[in-house]
Amino acid sequence: MIEKEKNVMERDKEENARKTWMWVSIGSSIIFTFMLWLSYFLMIIDLIDALFYTISFPLVILLVYYGRKSIHQRTITKIIVVGCGGFGFGCLIWFITVYLLVAVPWTPLYALPPELRLRTFLPLLLPSCGITAIILYRIGKKRDWIPHGY
Repeated sequence: MIEKEKNVMERDKEENARKTWMWVSIGSSIIFTFMLWLSYFLMIIDLIDALFYTISFPLVILLVYYGRKSIHQRTITKIIVVGCGGFGFGCLIWFITVYLLVAVPWTPLYALPPELRLRTFLPLLLPSCGITAIILYRIGKKRDWIPHGY
């Protein structure tokens, strides 16, 4: 009897979490759209940017919802962890590397002409993102691509 009550309570929790997630997504989409168009009318961003982000934000929410309920959740988790995580952490490492090697006056590459300094930015980005993606792939493979919350 107690086990049945626990199962019913867990189902109710899951149902409430689904409803809460839906309302949070709708609310964040409305607020984000409002802020975008306010930024457009204050001439902070262009019209094309406002239109692009207005359309893409709900699509991202739908993709996240599909990823949570899909039978291909491990594949989607691989793409998100390796692709997005590798790019995000790689850009962070890239900013630090560029700052320490190129941007600061006491660095070795600061004496280069500005055109050459700009041309060193992209070749420094690719290895940092690649190495980070490899590290995140190995971490995900070790955890069997199961998200942290499960």
